[in-house]
Amino acid sequence: VGNRDTLTEIEGFILSGSIPHLFFKGDVGTGKTALAEVIALKLLGEGGSGLIELNASDDREEADIKKKVLKPINYIPLGANKENYRWIVLFDEAEGLKPTAQAILKRPMEKQKKVIFIFTTNEENKIIDAIKSRCSCFEFKPLSDIDIVEGLKRIAVKENLNMNDNTLMEIAKKSKGDMRSAINELQKQASLCSRNAEIDKIVAQYMKAQPQEQGVKA
Repeated sequence: VGNRDTLTEIEGFILSGSIPHLFFKGDVGTGKTALAEVIALKLLGEGGSGLIELNASDDREEADIKKKVLKPINYIPLGANKENYRWIVLFDEAEGLKPTAQAILKRPMEKQKKVIFIFTTNEENKIIDAIKSRCSCFEFKPLSDIDIVEGLKRIAVKENLNMNDNTLMEIAKKSKGDMRSAINELQKQASLCSRNAEIDKIVAQYMKAQPQEQGVKA
């Protein structure tokens, strides 16, 4: 949703088959992690092996990177073609990586031809220049209200939700460019609508089951 220029350029990378390391920066809820996961799906297929996904807030030490990234990428992913395979390594919330952990990635980013590194961050200043200089960098901007409404409409259609445009626009304005926040609010609204509909149904069934009162003569 939104950031169409970035999506077009990434699509061009995928179609050409030549994909650089990627660095996604920007506010929360603007689609950084979602796009990284779409890239992995397009390149590796549904359920395809070869994806290493780390939340750098948890896996942040040099030892974590050596064990969970640098060691596995020296081997062919399970079930992959020996000649035509890729590893995709996604560091989500990469600002959590310690500088020493970032530094040991420099050489494999240059030497490992079968590996694509993707970094997402809300705090660019915490990523060392050596990482950024080895990536194609993209900035994800807060989404417009119209972009968010379009995204919410797609969800509503797929989930069979009856939401009018005014309600969706109210959700969009409240989210302030954060699609994740908008989706959470949509889910809350849908839950309330579902609950109210269920209550109406129960009340209707109850009223139907009650015997009709007989008229009383004065």
